[in-house]
Amino acid sequence: MIKAIVFDLDGTLYFGESVIEGALDTIAVLAENYRIFYLTNNSGKSRQEIVNKLNRLGFFAEPQNTYCSSYALGIYLKEKKLSSVYLIGTDGLASDLASHGIRIENSSAVSAVVVGLDPFFSYEKITVALKAIGKGAKLIVANSDHSYPIENNRRLPGCGAMVAAIAAATNHAPDFNAGKPNTYILEFICKEHGLSAADICVIGDAPESDIQMAVNFGCQSILFDPEGAFPMFSDKKAKKFNEIISLIKKGG
Repeated sequence: MIKAIVFDLDGTLYFGESVIEGALDTIAVLAENYRIFYLTNNSGKSRQEIVNKLNRLGFFAEPQNTYCSSYALGIYLKEKKLSSVYLIGTDGLASDLASHGIRIENSSAVSAVVVGLDPFFSYEKITVALKAIGKGAKLIVANSDHSYPIENNRRLPGCGAMVAAIAAATNHAPDFNAGKPNTYILEFICKEHGLSAADICVIGDAPESDIQMAVNFGCQSILFDPEGAFPMFSDKKAKKFNEIISLIKKGG
């Protein structure tokens, strides 16, 4: 029996500042019987910034039910004792790393190069990363998403664009990827909340990340495909948000 539902954010619950039709009402209904979690590959904002946005848009969110790749990076770096890093990313990501005791250095003398979404990505940053990795630093990345959706049917370059540039310059593939389709964050949610794969259903709009993560973890999933972008996808999918309720009831 399903006990918890894990929702992707960008493209599933909202586009930028626009909430997807039916999302608020559907989650309110589901919350009566299931635990609700939010899980995003977004590394441009801190966990608390994502909580703030969800609440501003009308969703009930708190740090205990909201997870993102920036927070996961902090957990992983602390676990592996990679305590000094050269960061390619935002102030939000820096905040989440600092909350886990990670030191951010503006030099190549570090134990890891951490790559997240960075709107100020530059040749200079690639150069420092190249030098650090050449000295033996690990390459730890938030995710490999090529792009992400925003309002008006537009997309912006994702973290994967920065990762690809670093990997090409260094000829070094990432040593660890914290985001979907890796199951790392999902495993952490289960550990923190006493859940198992059998208890979870993942809802997301991307087969290659959201749904593949669920497959890798061995849990149920539903693809949210309002535009019919994935006609060949044969597993559970919903075109309208409220269809998710009946699909979950059928599955668990």
